[in-house]
Amino acid sequence: MNANVDLIDLDAQGRLLHPRSRAPVPVDDIPTVLESHLRLREDTTDIFLYVHGWRTSALEAQDDAQTLFDLVESVIAQQPHAYQRIHGFRPQYVGVRWPSHSSPMPWGYRTIRDRTATMSLTGQVPRILGAVLGYFNAHRELPEPGPDVLAGAYGQYLHCVGHSFGSRFLLHGILEATARLLHGGPDTLSWSWRDRAYPWTLDSLTLFQAALPADSFLHRPYADILGANVLNAPVAMTFSPADTALGFWHRRTEKRQDAIGYLGATAPAEHLQELPLHEVKVPYDFPRDVRLLNINASHRFLDGGRLTGGAHSDFYHPESAHLLLSLADAAR
Repeated sequence: MNANVDLIDLDAQGRLLHPRSRAPVPVDDIPTVLESHLRLREDTTDIFLYVHGWRTSALEAQDDAQTLFDLVESVIAQQPHAYQRIHGFRPQYVGVRWPSHSSPMPWGYRTIRDRTATMSLTGQVPRILGAVLGYFNAHRELPEPGPDVLAGAYGQYLHCVGHSFGSRFLLHGILEATARLLHGGPDTLSWSWRDRAYPWTLDSLTLFQAALPADSFLHRPYADILGANVLNAPVAMTFSPADTALGFWHRRTEKRQDAIGYLGATAPAEHLQELPLHEVKVPYDFPRDVRLLNINASHRFLDGGRLTGGAHSDFYHPESAHLLLSLADAAR
């Protein structure tokens, strides 16, 4: 398999870099540059946007996105019958690169944590990701219901995938896109929290080993993801206690608290449910009324040096692709 991945680059201040000149793009020009760079094909069925995490060079980020999406292509080719609502799978992939390389020690983790906060809160990251989502939404054929919404919906579906600190960027981007929408309402899809206040939806969100405090969804800004917004899907979050970056290192930089990627989200309890990361041959049965899904990957995400982050990046497995495809299937 050889998935084609379009790349978007950000600098350390959270500014979009022009694909050719590599110069920072002025804020007002972001939508135009993205539109000229990203070309949505008419025959695309699913759009996947991936944002990498901690300690990843630009070349590694490209390779990692390639690896993940090659797994997606391989798994669905091996068992297309497992995703019965996905007809004629023709995906389009986008990878977002940002400067995340650092020392594996606590000070390196702290540096990238603070950079992530700066890029998200005072940089352009939310606006850029919101513009990317908005571009694809404006140019895609929106999913429409058939005779049975659960089984008969068609159209072009939009999915976001984040790893580590990339998870923070995506959540900020979703909230930014939400804030920019004023009225309208989707008529498709089936999650119970669909809200007619928004004219389009993001169809799935998967966070691999999210570098967020375990109680993040109790506090703003991330608590806002539990309310009405463009995300019409559960937040699926993998975790593994073998991820020492989000246990041992995270605990020393985040007020002695573990991260979601280490033990899962811990609150608010009424929005949480845990599922195991399924083997490729095992189908998922996602709850329809739970906003936060902790996906226990402790049996699969295991490899990595303890002093350099443990299993923090050990999610490039067929089981991860199966999770992404199962969520895409459930969105129909």
